[in-house]
Amino acid sequence: MTSLFPATPLITVVTVAYNSIGTLEKTIQSVITQDYGNTEYILIDGGSTDGSIDMIKKYASRLSAWISEKDNGIYHAMNKGIRMASGKWICFLNSGDVFADTSILNKVIQATTRLSGSPQIVYGNILVRNPDGTLTERIAKEPCNIHQMYFCHQSAFVKTSLMKNYLFDEHYKFSADLKFFKQCYYNRQAFIHLNLPVVIYDTNGISNTRREDGLRDNIAVVKSNRPRIKEIPVSSPSVFRNLLAKIN
Repeated sequence: MTSLFPATPLITVVTVAYNSIGTLEKTIQSVITQDYGNTEYILIDGGSTDGSIDMIKKYASRLSAWISEKDNGIYHAMNKGIRMASGKWICFLNSGDVFADTSILNKVIQATTRLSGSPQIVYGNILVRNPDGTLTERIAKEPCNIHQMYFCHQSAFVKTSLMKNYLFDEHYKFSADLKFFKQCYYNRQAFIHLNLPVVIYDTNGISNTRREDGLRDNIAVVKSNRPRIKEIPVSSPSVFRNLLAKIN
């Protein structure tokens, strides 16, 4: 892979997969066809039994590292990838998701080199595939009140040193990414929005297929460090969602 731009810090891309042979190959191909020349690609498999291991072995020469072993959930697997990462930046492209085009990593690095200061988190927009096959771009928002995800974590590039410092809280099964970005926000880490589509998002992911459970996990994250709402009785997640919208 030949980089189009001179500034080429190492980017670690981590893919987490489990029994996802139907979608894994397109994700792998999306990473290895990037035209950015300084990429570390780590694949964490949760002990798949559906033939995924043979798929991974097919691409083993294009992977920087891979493991297949039982884990305690997606964030446990993602933390394994973080601990193995050696890039300056890290991003997650889990099975089923693909980069928006083959120059995304180059575009992100090109954009970050133009930024003033020292951003710790840069994030972009996502493309959602509609049932008819068309794509709709969802523009990420500024995290002015991060009680909910204002951007998709697959579209985020985070300084690896920051991720190693916090890691994901494995207590949460659906919303540890929200917890991580809340920590960063409240600790005044610099977020920068890049107004470009970064990934084509798989709407069959766990947080989409179990939205009610995911919202309840969001509630737990917010209540964990917001004393004034911790004791408020909430009859349903929809009521809590409306409550969050009113909190500054």
